[in-house]
Amino acid sequence: MQELHLKIGKMTCTNCSNAIERICSKIQGVEKVSVSYLNASGIFLLSSKEARAKIQQKIKDLGYEVLQNDEDIYEFKLKELQKLKFNLILSVIISALAMLLMMSFHGILSELLQMILGLFGVFYCGRGFFVHAFKGLKNLALDMNTLVSLGSLSAVIYSFLAFLGIFETHLYFAEASMIISFVLLGKFLEENAKFKANSTQKGLENFEVKTARLVQKDGSFTLVNPSFLQVNDEVLVKEGESISVDGVVLEGKAEVDMSVISGEFMPLLKQKGDSVEAGGLVVSGLLRIRASKKAMDSNLEHIKNLIFQASNAKMPITLLVDKLSAYFVGTILILALITFIAWWFIAGLNEAFLHSSALLLVSCPCALGLATPIALVLAIHNASKHHILIKNPSAIELLRKIKEGIFDKTGTLSEEKLSIYAHNLSKENFELLSKLEYFSTHPIANAIKSNDEAQVTHINKDKLEFFTARGLLYTDEKDVFLAGNETFLKEKGVMISQEQHNFVLENAKFAPIVVYFAKNKTCLGCVCLQNELRKEAYTLIASLKALGIKSLILSGDNEKSVKSVAQKLDIKEYYANLKPEDKLEFIKKRRDAFFVGDGVNDAASLRLATVSFALNAGSNLAKENGDFILIKDDLIGIDYALKLSKKTFSIIRLNLFWACIYNALCIPLAAGLVPGISLSPHIAALAMCFSSLCVVMNSLRLKKDI
Repeated sequence: MQELHLKIGKMTCTNCSNAIERICSKIQGVEKVSVSYLNASGIFLLSSKEARAKIQQKIKDLGYEVLQNDEDIYEFKLKELQKLKFNLILSVIISALAMLLMMSFHGILSELLQMILGLFGVFYCGRGFFVHAFKGLKNLALDMNTLVSLGSLSAVIYSFLAFLGIFETHLYFAEASMIISFVLLGKFLEENAKFKANSTQKGLENFEVKTARLVQKDGSFTLVNPSFLQVNDEVLVKEGESISVDGVVLEGKAEVDMSVISGEFMPLLKQKGDSVEAGGLVVSGLLRIRASKKAMDSNLEHIKNLIFQASNAKMPITLLVDKLSAYFVGTILILALITFIAWWFIAGLNEAFLHSSALLLVSCPCALGLATPIALVLAIHNASKHHILIKNPSAIELLRKIKEGIFDKTGTLSEEKLSIYAHNLSKENFELLSKLEYFSTHPIANAIKSNDEAQVTHINKDKLEFFTARGLLYTDEKDVFLAGNETFLKEKGVMISQEQHNFVLENAKFAPIVVYFAKNKTCLGCVCLQNELRKEAYTLIASLKALGIKSLILSGDNEKSVKSVAQKLDIKEYYANLKPEDKLEFIKKRRDAFFVGDGVNDAASLRLATVSFALNAGSNLAKENGDFILIKDDLIGIDYALKLSKKTFSIIRLNLFWACIYNALCIPLAAGLVPGISLSPHIAALAMCFSSLCVVMNSLRLKKDI
């Protein structure tokens, strides 16, 4: 089996992605298909290479576009949105002029101008609907384009026959153009809202290692593209560089920041015999690594693939809506045909045209099409005023059903830095330790060191020695000072007293990281460091508990650190030492939960979670895959988003209720099923406009703060 990933352009609704799935799944050699309208992409599981060309050709036959790998889906969507905006503005102007002529002027000249404007508005501004409808009909793929095209086309044909004198009735050229305007408005609002969700593939580029230093047989080095690295190739990675392959350390010693993969923000010591993974950053030191996998098979590439797979996963509610949408179009077409035939036999061709045209016009899905996107656009605007960026509008609806809140720890609930929780050093000794730590860039040193350069001028830097992942040694004219972990001090012959051990145990619950300070083999005391929690974390967790939402933590960090944060926030359920795939498997089972993260290792989970929040200060990849981005990194934004979700869904539900009731009442009237009452195409078009106006007015309530 082979996987084919494609970027697909010109899809206008979920029915488009459904049509591609349904038709491509029938191609010989295609075992499975998943197409995402939101992400403009598709995944095809193939059993034969020949199916690749057939799939691409079939997509083009349906009226869509297959983008090449080097094309940017973001730029493509931007151009499409600009075209849509131009067509919308032009259509509104044409419709307004046609309506003005219809209401204010009479005579052959007015009717001729109405016809010209109407034909231009329908067949030029709405040409996209007709192109997709025609290609869809060729492949028996019905969607909203079909209904819009037939509704406006029937009004044009009927009006043209009336213009020629075959029917003595009102002209509907203006209404036909107005139909196109309203549908374009709904489509523009929807696409503009979704445009904020940038392409996942664009975000992945920020985390690719561009070059690798390949070791040749003669010991020289060559810069190569990491994609070409093979098993057993040797690479050299210097301080400040990223590791490009999964492998084993042959020579050297270095501290490696693995937060990209594991979420563990403290650098890990890597030396001969240790395994390393692509994406790790060498903070200090030098490593010579033998590749155990091809670069393209690394764990980092696996994470990227998880993100792409998750982005195309469809939830049951989406599948249900897709099916109902397809049935709706087919049902309206059948009803219109039955209406035409029945009235032809009952009262002749004129009545048949009137009732069938009215049915298509009155059931044109303008209100249904506007019901959700216009409310979502206003909700997005409301959220932006409160520093919340909504990238996936559908997440607003899903958020109201949430029963659990899943949080990453480092960088999410806690800051990506350490702070001093307690110490038992004298003022003089603590000041000396902070001056010595000034010369280190390690996260532990950053929490302790002095920031005043003037205070460290008397420190002789040449007599200061750093030991990777252990500590430092400083020798002045009389004394030897040591700072570091317990193992380092014991190696140097320093004994830790029971008094010091007791102090550490007292603070270990909330401050698990300890730095000891010694002078001439005598321990002077220690500094206990903690992960500093975000101030608003306490308020948010308490608010979620009041709403009946359970909170839990998933983290790649060590258990002691995760347990400390959980106890501070009174969170009962927490998991530590998790890999990205572990998080992903956990979230797959929790479909009624939102996930909050900030790192590259959280990206796949952010994409797959029912609803996800990413922090603005987090990685670009996390932000690319979050449904919501907290611009000010204020977790209270999650609480506001929950309230906004409930209000937005309430308005959407009322919009949909009105649209359905409108169709339920107007379709029988348009079909002539109610004795003594007839709905002409002219009134049907106006009713459709009124229905859309009601939806817009109701949605405007979302402009107010909650």
